[in-house]
Order: sequence, then structure tokens, then C-alpha cells
Amino acid sequence: MASTASRREGLKGNTYLTNPALFGFWEEAFLGDNDIAVLHGGRSSSKTRDTACQLVRLVDHVGVRMRVLCIRRFQNRIQESVYTELKWAIAHLGLTGVYDVQKATIIHIPTGSEFIFYGIERNLEEIKGTSDVDILWVEEAEKLTEEQWTVIGPTIRKEDSLAILLFNPKFVTDFVWKNFVVNTPPHTVVRQINYMENPFLSQKALRDIAVMQARDPELFEHVYGGVPLGDSELSIFKRRWLDACVDAHKVLNVNLTGRNVIGFDPADDGEDKCATVDKIGGVFTGAEDWTSGKDELVQNAKAVWARAKNAGACVSYDTIGVGAFVGGYIDEQNEQHRASVEHYAFHAGGGVMDPDEPSDVSNANSPLNKDEYLNLKAQAWANTARRAMLTFNAVTRGQPIKPEDVISFDSAMGREKLDALFTELCVPWWVETEGKKRVVPKLKLKKELGVKSHNLADALIAADNINMASAPEAFFYLSKRHR
Repeated sequence: MASTASRREGLKGNTYLTNPALFGFWEEAFLGDNDIAVLHGGRSSSKTRDTACQLVRLVDHVGVRMRVLCIRRFQNRIQESVYTELKWAIAHLGLTGVYDVQKATIIHIPTGSEFIFYGIERNLEEIKGTSDVDILWVEEAEKLTEEQWTVIGPTIRKEDSLAILLFNPKFVTDFVWKNFVVNTPPHTVVRQINYMENPFLSQKALRDIAVMQARDPELFEHVYGGVPLGDSELSIFKRRWLDACVDAHKVLNVNLTGRNVIGFDPADDGEDKCATVDKIGGVFTGAEDWTSGKDELVQNAKAVWARAKNAGACVSYDTIGVGAFVGGYIDEQNEQHRASVEHYAFHAGGGVMDPDEPSDVSNANSPLNKDEYLNLKAQAWANTARRAMLTFNAVTRGQPIKPEDVISFDSAMGREKLDALFTELCVPWWVETEGKKRVVPKLKLKKELGVKSHNLADALIAADNINMASAPEAFFYLSKRHR
């Protein structure tokens, strides 16, 4: 890449047109011995525009030919890439005379330096074959997987080359968050920036942000505060609680008991997946999800029945939508095979159980269940989350806990499976309807965060909230469905 003097000149000449709060970050990125620069934070923080300006000005000042590779996960059209932001930066910096903005690339006329654009999902092999790259700019890097980075990372081979990763944190389990922010590798500079440090925000933008902060402070913390899901008060479940629940029965030396349960969240087609979670002997031992084709509900119900029969378990299933028919299919299998697999329907939208009892079993002065929760789903999520918190306190702080309050996940499930399950549990947050708590609707999750349905989590909640003979004090969340 270019000399240090040229790069410093570019930074200084750019300061008054860019965010001064990031000058130190770019100085470390361009002038230090770093190979990777990571810029993360909430929305409206100037990350993308500042990066575009710095690269446009840098290329203009270095005086040598450079190649800048700009990538993001999906790019169906060139306008969906950072191409548009670079065009804006060129005009903003008054450099339209030295750049040739073409349909699919941008060329710096004096040096022949070029900006090239790819979408990772459709062009991974082309990216792998790209050579002579000086700067790699990964936009929306929160979606980057370890497998993709293994392919993309080596494109930065040249001495003094630099990878720039920009992202709004999404989940604490994301590859980029875990491997570049939490566990920062050598020769990497990391900077968090949020909207408070963006001097260019309009008053309209600031008013809109203030509205979200007042209306939904937890969501605000994630969207504009840059706090990943599972690590903030936004989530019903906290990731630290769930991590502490892995092998909790062994750590606490508690013998857990209870009937074996297969939690089942059925689906037939579309984006939703079928999911099962196994709770065997009081411990969560397995979780599976799979794509279901249209009209495969009967086949899926039969498979779950067989699994339950082999495990000596009952089935607890979500009865919303196609789930309403699961009990009948299980009865058919029982009749055909002279078996007795019990099944319980989880009526998520139904009324709360024990409506006139305190919502916090340890606090008689807490609001009544009927005043705290809108429906059975909210009550069940709260019950499991409460026990996860109690288990966390017992494991990490030595606080006393009743055996029936312990939640434990078998480590033999494997890290990948546990990560998938924990991520889904950490996604939903509380919203209010009629002054009562409810789990955020899945449509809102998809619209605001692009998050798909949390099927594994729903299967776990169904498995965990069932009348257990060995725990008579447990909530009777489920009613048996008889045909």
C-alpha cells in the first residue's frame, strides 16, 4: 500500500468533512501495524459514510494504484452495495473530477485504482480468486460466518493490506462479535461508535431516535446502543444465564428427575421449520430442527411419536396453526401400534394459569399472573427464564436453589447445537399489550431485525412447561388433548 506520509496527509485533509471522533481509529488502522480494523455500533453512527469518505480520500492521496474490494452478504444489484455511499463520498469531498463512476466499478483516474463490489453469498468463489487486494471492506459483517471468513480472509495477502469490518451487533454468538470484539486477535484495532458521536445527524433523526428511546428503551439499547442480543436487558433470556446452565446439574451436584418430554414445534412449509427439544430425566439432552415440505405434517408427527415412544417420553406440542392436528395423528399411531404415548397441547394464546396467584412465586407482593401476563406463552417464557436466572445465580454466585428450579443442558449436545438453541432463546423481548407482558410477535422480529422464527426456543418452552408428577408445585401450563 502507500507510504505512511501519504496516508497521514489523506487523513488530515479529510478531517473537517468526516467524523472527528473516528480520526484516532483511522490513524491506527492506516498508519499502525494493524491488519484488521473493526468498527461496530448502533444505527446512525456514521460508520459506513465515514469509511467511504476515508477510503475515497486515501486512494486520491496515496499516488499509487490500489485495489479496494467491497463486499457484503447479499448484492442483487450494484446499488445494494456500498457503491452508492462511495458515490456520495466522492461528491461530498469534491472529487468528482478525479473519479470515473462506472456502472459496476469506480476508478480513480490519475492512478487507475479501483473499487470492486461483490455479494458474498453468490460470489464467494470469485472473491476467493480475487488477487492484488490492498483493502477489503466488509459491510454488514455481523452476518459473516467462520467458513466465509476462512475463504475471504486470505484475499488480503499483500504487505500493508488491511481488512475493514463494519457491523451493527446482532447476537452475542455471531462469529465476528466473538472472534474480533470479545476475543480480539493480534494486529487488530476495534472501535465502538454510536449515534451520540455522530455530529452530522439531523434534528429529525435525533427526534426519531428519542422517540424509540422513550417508547422502547430496551429495543433502543440494541438498535442504537449497539448492544448485541443476549447481552442486554432487551432479551427475556440473558446469554450468561444460559451458558451457566450447561451441565448445571453436575456443577451443583443435583439429581434432577421428571418425566421424559419431547417438545415439538410443528410446521408444514414456508420459512418456519419444525423443531424438537428433548428433556430427559429433567435435563435438556437434544435439539433438532428441519425444513418441512408442504403437507408433511402427518409424517413429522409420526416421526415425533416414534421418537417419544423410543425414549419413553410424552409429547408437548405447540397447538397454534397446523399444530392443532398433531394430537389426532399421535392418537392414530397409538391406536395402530397399541401404544400409549401421551401428548399435551400448549395453548400459547390461552389464558394464564393460576390467574389470581402472584406472578413471582418468591414474592407474595408481585403482580398477579392475570395482571402481569397477556397469555400463557408469556407466562411460560417468564417461568423458564426465571429458573435460568436462578440457576445462573446458583452456579456463579453460590446462591441456594431448589432442585425443581434448576435448568440444565447436557454439554454432550455440542457447542453448535447449544449456540443455536441459546441464540433463539435470547432473541425475543417483552412488549406490552393492554399493560401486560407478551413475547414480541414473530412478525415484528422479522420486520425490525430480520430474525426468522425461533422454533427451537418454542419447542423448549413447550417441553419445559408441562405438569410433571415429580414436581407438583410446577405450573400446569399444558392441558392434555384427548381425541
